[in-house]
Order: sequence, then C-alpha cells, then structure tokens
Amino acid sequence: MRKKTIYIIVIAALILSVAIEMAGIHGHAPSWWPFHYGYNIFFGFVGCWALIIVAKMIMAPFLQRDEDYYDDGGDSGD
Repeated sequence: MRKKTIYIIVIAALILSVAIEMAGIHGHAPSWWPFHYGYNIFFGFVGCWALIIVAKMIMAPFLQRDEDYYDDGGDSGD
C-alpha cells in the first residue's frame, strides 16, 4: 500500500511538471549565473565535494565502530 501511494505521487509530480513545461510556465526567474561558461561543471564539482565533506563530518561519528568491536568476546579457543 505504501509503495503504491509513493508511485502515484511520483507519477503525478512528473505529469504535472511536464504539463507546466509544455505550457511555457517557468517556476523561476531568469538568472545571470547559469549562463557563464563552465558554471555547471564548477557547481557540480563544488556541490559534490560539499556533500562528501558534510556527510563525513555528520555520519562518521554515528557509523564508525571501535577498533576491537568484533574482538570483544566469543570463542576464546581459537
């Protein structure tokens, strides 16, 4: 039931966005910064690095284990 609802919402959003684009309605005002040569490459590069750095700073403390995490007990007869 949940997957079906999500699929319906995604399909409705896609249909709505295609209809708006075909009608010629743009959701944003024209800007000067995307028209410079290399803007997309620069923005993508900086954005990727920002995501990597933020993810490492936020998620690393939650996901990292102690060095002896798997050696805390178990079979001592090895």
